[in-house]
Amino acid sequence: ESILLPVKKELVDLLYDPAQWVVTPDPRQHDRRSVYLVAKRNLRLPFLEVFDQPDLQISCPRRQSSTHAPQALELLNGEIANDLAAALADRLRTEAGTDPAAQVERAFWLALGRPPQPAERRLALDFLRSEPLEELALAMLNLNAFLYVD
Repeated sequence: ESILLPVKKELVDLLYDPAQWVVTPDPRQHDRRSVYLVAKRNLRLPFLEVFDQPDLQISCPRRQSSTHAPQALELLNGEIANDLAAALADRLRTEAGTDPAAQVERAFWLALGRPPQPAERRLALDFLRSEPLEELALAMLNLNAFLYVD
């Protein structure tokens, strides 16, 4: 989950704010990293559960690590991933304007920290001819290079 958050600029600005222990009316605070969440033993969060959140009812000497279909489905269809993709698309429009080539270039820099390869640029521009920018943003958030540290 925390790898998705830096694409939303507002969240980067909030990264080092103190943890919130009460629900705040400020919606920017609602998407903070899970490390800032209050851990309740009897409350399992569906998004974190899909990504191997430990059971707080029992001792957990070693975290399990898995890759399975529900994780991919959550990252493609889940509310959090789609909200962050929409935020990334808004950021691309703000920072790159309406030019699809500039949007693709900025998307690669934000998601992967590098410019797109020629084939990637061509595929992304072809994709944007038939799909909205939010879908490209969601695809960028689901790239192996974005999700996994080499």
